[in-house]
Amino acid sequence: MNVMNLAVGCLLSLFIGATQASTVVTKQNLQRYMTMLPEMEALEARFPEVDSSTLELQSHCNWQRHYDTTLSKLATPEHRRALEQLLKQHNFTPAEYTELSFKFAWTSLQMVEPMMEMMQQMLEYMPAEERAEQEAEMRNLKQITTLLNQCMTDAEKETITKLTGELMQQMMGMDEESMQQFEQLLQQMQ
Repeated sequence: MNVMNLAVGCLLSLFIGATQASTVVTKQNLQRYMTMLPEMEALEARFPEVDSSTLELQSHCNWQRHYDTTLSKLATPEHRRALEQLLKQHNFTPAEYTELSFKFAWTSLQMVEPMMEMMQQMLEYMPAEERAEQEAEMRNLKQITTLLNQCMTDAEKETITKLTGELMQQMMGMDEESMQQFEQLLQQMQ
């Protein structure tokens, strides 16, 4: 059950803030994005009312529209102003940041997919309230995965796959040896 919360938490930490363009998914943008994450986490700590489990994306690839409709439901005006100021300091538009956040989460969603299948089988044994929460989170993650598969080009998926090691290493603060062990574990799970 914590797996789903972890996946949603990863999405939230990657979310909150991009346009359908193959040039957005680059190593340079990953580095800029990762540089901004500690500040983004501090910002999110100031605004704990944001609940990513209510994230509902419509089926389109207009990342500015996703930013506008999703964040308007999740964030207070003060939170949105602070977020946009932070994005501006790091030379991101809200649309670019939204797109990068979701697209960088694509790999995590791929890794979580087998766990979601296992969770689906366990749902019938859960208490009703917990089952309903897990089902909502799973629907949410499936919806995001479907959207990303619709909006991402094969070239973007290939680029993100190549950057996955670096992304995970930076997000988890792992040294090179720990990262290699983590990658071996992931390969064994597949």
